[in-house]
Amino acid sequence: MNWLKRRLRIWAFSSDANENASQSRIAITSEGESLSTEPLRLSVYRANGGTIVETRVYDRQKDRSQNQLHIVGHDQDLGHSIAKIITMESLRG
Repeated sequence: MNWLKRRLRIWAFSSDANENASQSRIAITSEGESLSTEPLRLSVYRANGGTIVETRVYDRQKDRSQNQLHIVGHDQDLGHSIAKIITMESLRG
């Protein structure tokens, strides 16, 4: 794990001078802190007639993953629909 952290530091600090290096230093060097919640993972698939959005949330108490599928029609705004999906999934958890 330490090997990975060192490689990430080297990669972050060798990036372009145009990037804001102070933010990347803060994110990488905060080794002792971590988020206590599991992330909401989204997978977006193209399909005939629209888009399929799969959401995955890991429940640590039950030790299982909860998957949901959402279908967004081709006539609907994808960004607005993903915003609704994220809102609904965050209200469930």
